[in-house]
Amino acid sequence: MLSMFSAKAVSLTINDTLVVEQASVKQTVLASALAADIVFPHYCQVGSCGACRCQLVSGEVKQLTDSAYVLSAKAIAQGMILACQSVPKSAINIKVNLRQRQLADEPQE
Repeated sequence: MLSMFSAKAVSLTINDTLVVEQASVKQTVLASALAADIVFPHYCQVGSCGACRCQLVSGEVKQLTDSAYVLSAKAIAQGMILACQSVPKSAINIKVNLRQRQLADEPQE
């Protein structure tokens, strides 16, 4: 009976590589990646800098805040999300440049 109330786990795939087999649907994408020792670009962790932006390739996330003030309309249309403000609702696959740490004042592609 208690299993009915436990949070389900979903997989987190980054750049087509499964990195977290059982990510919590109660943690943000960023928190799950950092807990798995992934060096994920981030800075503020509250959705205001844009450093953790990534592209949602597949799956569904719940946005904790409106990201339109950080991401352009074009970026949102291309599937860009803020990892620190996105909680997975299903298994997700994202693309992110893990070698580059972008800050808010750097131009978006």
